[in-house]
Amino acid sequence: MPPYWLKDHVFVVDYNSSTGKMAIGGDYSGLRQQTSLTFRKSGMDDFVFPIDPFVSLSFRNVIARRYVAKGTTRGTIKERWTEDDVEITISGVFISENENEYPTQVATLMEIFAAHESVEVQCAMLNDRGITRIAIESVDLPHTKSMDAQAFEIKAFSDDVFEFLQYNG
Repeated sequence: MPPYWLKDHVFVVDYNSSTGKMAIGGDYSGLRQQTSLTFRKSGMDDFVFPIDPFVSLSFRNVIARRYVAKGTTRGTIKERWTEDDVEITISGVFISENENEYPTQVATLMEIFAAHESVEVQCAMLNDRGITRIAIESVDLPHTKSMDAQAFEIKAFSDDVFEFLQYNG
């Protein structure tokens, strides 16, 4: 998270979907995993994060393992593999434009969280990996030293749409 005195600086990150890599423009050194992010929720205005947050993704497989009781070799039989939900961590800081005023974006984020529904996301890092909706598990608002800034961390999972009932009429 950038310190609050960097609030007037803009970091430009160019995400190349063909290579899956991010490049820093200008004189910046190192790789930053910041990306623009928008939440879309029915009945609400789009929520565009004012400072591009850091987005982290974690992928894993779910493997059904069977143990052979009288086997002569060690290990298990891997019966079935499937992909688990992608674990997503979004972190950053909201900074109010007025000094000594709490950021209004916090209230909007908490309204989205309290809706208990999946959220449509617009973010190159997520969309290029087939993630268009997320289910928010938790929102953390840790102590932040300044009155006009609030750090945040969102834990979420990818939320694919499943059709359980199909009519083959």
